[in-house]
Amino acid sequence: MHAYKTTSPRLAENEKVCVCVVDPYSTGAHVSAEAYYRGFKVLAVWTDECGELESHIPHEVAAIDDLYFAQIRYPSAEISTLAALGKAISDAATAADAKFEHIIAGGESGVKVTENLSELLGLRGNSTSGGFENRRDKKFQQEKVKEAGLRSVRQLQGTAWNSEVAAFCEQEVPLIIKPVESCGSDGVKLCKTMGEAEAHFNLLMTGQRKLGAQGAAVLCQEFLQGK
Repeated sequence: MHAYKTTSPRLAENEKVCVCVVDPYSTGAHVSAEAYYRGFKVLAVWTDECGELESHIPHEVAAIDDLYFAQIRYPSAEISTLAALGKAISDAATAADAKFEHIIAGGESGVKVTENLSELLGLRGNSTSGGFENRRDKKFQQEKVKEAGLRSVRQLQGTAWNSEVAAFCEQEVPLIIKPVESCGSDGVKLCKTMGEAEAHFNLLMTGQRKLGAQGAAVLCQEFLQGK
């Protein structure tokens, strides 16, 4: 027995359906577990960008020994293109007496592979048109929120600590300094002084992060105080 709890109904018809979860680490592992308990056959794809996050699996999910009927690494010597990945998933599903019908991103690192593959194979997913290259860009996301007429945060993006960045930070402090691309709270810091803001800005431009383009840009945003 294991500690995982679910209220999901197990449906016999789901046993013929394969659900692929790309980079199912952290909370994404629970996506896999929920699919498993609904009776789906679950396959995991691990991308090279996922890296050491692959080990971040909640203990109650890790205790499910037969969670995945197959696991695939992408890219690899045998699977170097999206088309080859799609075929590998379909072949694995067929061998397990199931049909590959759904693909879900389990983590930030799996978003682009998921959406490219779903579009290539005609599966349900998000379109790769209209700004796909910025899908994980936090500045771009806020701009789209603003364009839609919704409230958005004040922000400024920069690649060097200069007078413009300093002026914005001085006006907003305390404020959030974070990478334009990252996962969860990776690289995100609430800076309460100008010294903290400058130091963290420069750290992000020169340091390594778990996910996202290294040294791409830094985002300075107003701090939204919760209630």
